[in-house]
Amino acid sequence: MDSASTDDGSEIVAALGAAIREHRTAAGLSQTKLAQLAGISRPYLNLVEAGHKCPTVVVLVHLARGLDIEPALLLETQSLSTAPH
Repeated sequence: MDSASTDDGSEIVAALGAAIREHRTAAGLSQTKLAQLAGISRPYLNLVEAGHKCPTVVVLVHLARGLDIEPALLLETQSLSTAPH
């Protein structure tokens, strides 16, 4: 078995949630506002940001649109907090 087959994706989901949260706070949006813009519930967004739920591709695109960014930015592995400002 290679290491990819033993990865349950939890680190990826956690990193995605952190990226969404960082972009949301940088945009000055509340969870409620971003959830409205993306057409999802605030509790669901909270679970996504906490890394407990993995959004579908459609939801990911809607979140990116709500954040006014390209969806690919949410999938970058480098944390925003370590990126130069």
